[in-house]
Amino acid sequence: MLPSSRRAPLRAALVIGAAALPLTPACAADGPAGEPILVTGTLSSRELQQLDTPALGVAIDGEQIAAINAVNVEDVIRYAPNLLVRKRYIGDANATLSFRNMHTQQTPRALVTVDGFIISDFLGADFDTAPKWAVLAPSDVAQAEIIYGPTSARYSGNSLGGTLRLVTAPITAEAIHLGVQGFYQNYRYYQTDEDLTGFALNGQADFALDDAGGVSLAWRHFENQGQPQQWQTVNAGTRYADQAQVDDALGFPLRIAAQDSVVDSVEDQIRLRGNWDTGTVQLRMLAALLLDRETTDNPLSFLRDEAGRPSFVGIPGITQGESESAEMLLGLGLATVAAGWKLDLSASRFRLLDGETRTSDQADIVSGAIPDSGLLTTPEAHWTSLEAVAERGFGAHEVALGASYAGYTGRGRTGAVADWRRATDPELRNASGGETQLVGLWAQDAITLAPAWTATLGLRWEHWRAQDGFLQSGATRVDYAGRSDHAWSPKAALTLRPDDVTEITASAAWATRFPTVGELYQAGLIGFGPDVGQVDLGSFDPDLRPERGFDLQLTAARRFGDVRVTISGYRQAVDDTLFSQSLLIPSPADPGTTVQQTLITNIGEVETWGADLIVAAEDVLIPGLSLDANLSWIDATITDNPLDPALEGNRFPRVPRWRANASLRYQASPALNLAANLRHQSTPDRDIQNSASSRCDTYYCVSPFAFVDLKAQLNVGRFMVDLGVDNLLDEKAFVFHPYPGRTFVLGLRWTGGVL
Repeated sequence: MLPSSRRAPLRAALVIGAAALPLTPACAADGPAGEPILVTGTLSSRELQQLDTPALGVAIDGEQIAAINAVNVEDVIRYAPNLLVRKRYIGDANATLSFRNMHTQQTPRALVTVDGFIISDFLGADFDTAPKWAVLAPSDVAQAEIIYGPTSARYSGNSLGGTLRLVTAPITAEAIHLGVQGFYQNYRYYQTDEDLTGFALNGQADFALDDAGGVSLAWRHFENQGQPQQWQTVNAGTRYADQAQVDDALGFPLRIAAQDSVVDSVEDQIRLRGNWDTGTVQLRMLAALLLDRETTDNPLSFLRDEAGRPSFVGIPGITQGESESAEMLLGLGLATVAAGWKLDLSASRFRLLDGETRTSDQADIVSGAIPDSGLLTTPEAHWTSLEAVAERGFGAHEVALGASYAGYTGRGRTGAVADWRRATDPELRNASGGETQLVGLWAQDAITLAPAWTATLGLRWEHWRAQDGFLQSGATRVDYAGRSDHAWSPKAALTLRPDDVTEITASAAWATRFPTVGELYQAGLIGFGPDVGQVDLGSFDPDLRPERGFDLQLTAARRFGDVRVTISGYRQAVDDTLFSQSLLIPSPADPGTTVQQTLITNIGEVETWGADLIVAAEDVLIPGLSLDANLSWIDATITDNPLDPALEGNRFPRVPRWRANASLRYQASPALNLAANLRHQSTPDRDIQNSASSRCDTYYCVSPFAFVDLKAQLNVGRFMVDLGVDNLLDEKAFVFHPYPGRTFVLGLRWTGGVL
């Protein structure tokens, strides 16, 4: 059983949050006519990035980022309204991004760019297709811009959930930046009790190019110990099983007998950024090389044999492993003016230069020994993106035209090896892969109908192709014919600005999200019979239809002195939703009988209703105190599912009913800044069946959480000292895997002059 005190931190966090509404500012500023609703870091005058959307957008600026315990770049959006980054530990390469009504594995619905260069991994829809966050360090980010829903014709159907645009800080002067961070947590749960540490070293040299811009060369070395990501169970009645700790929160007993290894992560990151402005031409450039290694080779048993030694006897699922990768991103952008048109061109290329994952076979449940034999997986992944945008005003019209291309290639091979550490001479077990290409053409026009009224009309056409798809199991290989499809996606919005402090926008948008390589050509494994563990060539659908979404939003924002209030309501219906479900299909061994198989399918329709409330203020009660708070309600329901009508009416999994964030920041003096923060979500359903164990608050579940985070920042001459704590109350929460416990973060930075 879980300790009865488990719920006390949650109650305390909610009380603290309601009383203090803790962190950084996130306020709103009124833009000139034709610009969208924009929530930023202050109510005072500040130059804002245009979000290129006629509906709700949120900007997080440098002051807000400075009040966050940001170790990895995805941390900068931690308190943004109605989204979630599934970050299981510091340095998690699988930190997926979810907007509003997205499951944490519906990664192809979140479009993420850096200075216009795509870093979204659209090779699948799973935990391991997170954006490539590590192409930046948090200090590189000047602003994060968030767009909710597919409201703009500028963005592909992969914006069905939303778009995140990371904007880097321009290099304007010569300087040297040196920094060090350290992290510590003591993680306790069941019989796990681990003291976990980590650190990051940062060095950066900025070189000015006269007065036209500059180039920055940076290096970052990062190491961290993450808490064990899973616990393993033992069956009742097996040897030593009476020593296991029993957790019956699911309605059936989990006999916890062992923990997986602590996750040892090491990363080296080399970044080259540049910006150059001649007055007529602006260039931007980003190059990043990422070297990663992750080791999980020390699982621990809670059971003891007769001699008092740890034993894995009777415990299935115990393995060891290690993965390594080398990745590179290259991006180049150009902006200029020609014949009265503002032009922006960008090109980027991401490539997995080298990578492999080595995993041992499971420990023998009779002897408890972990064998030397195992598996070697070697992936191949790369993508190329191109985009051209032209904009010009014609009287009452602000016209934008564009074209884009995104090509993704992914393949993977898994082979059996005699020694998983050396992993030589693998015997092919299975392989799969394929390619997708997406070409887009679009046009958008913001029309001033009257001084207070603006209509924004857009249309996007996309052509998609999938090719070279294959699956291989041993010597058996199946190749699939290429497919192509296209879609039209109209957009429309009407904005009313009756005065200088009020804005009301209604929008309607259609979007089509095409399947990825991983969804089309990624079979499951046979779970029964003599071929258990082999690739099941019938466990997937290469003819999946694209998702087609219809999105309605109504947003109103008004400023009341130093307070800005934004309210947004929306309804989104997605036909042919791509998601996995368990179905009864003919048995491969005996077509006359049926077996249960889990595979990605098209669900007829998922409908979502939701609302967001965003409140922002500055100089709250006293000068220098800024408030940012948001509350979101979401109701995502399966309304049509021809493959399994019994699921109709169920809530969509991993989408909570409520999300809330609150931030309070105080400038105590010119040298000292203080911040307190709260992030909360209610309990979502864990599975699509909404079963009796679908809503729970322990390992194996997707639990509620209320994390209280604090930070203090002190400036002393050329030095800056950061002291913070995340999850102050040590709330234990889970996204199947455990989130981190109370974590202390200490940072020291120094900035020097010319080299």
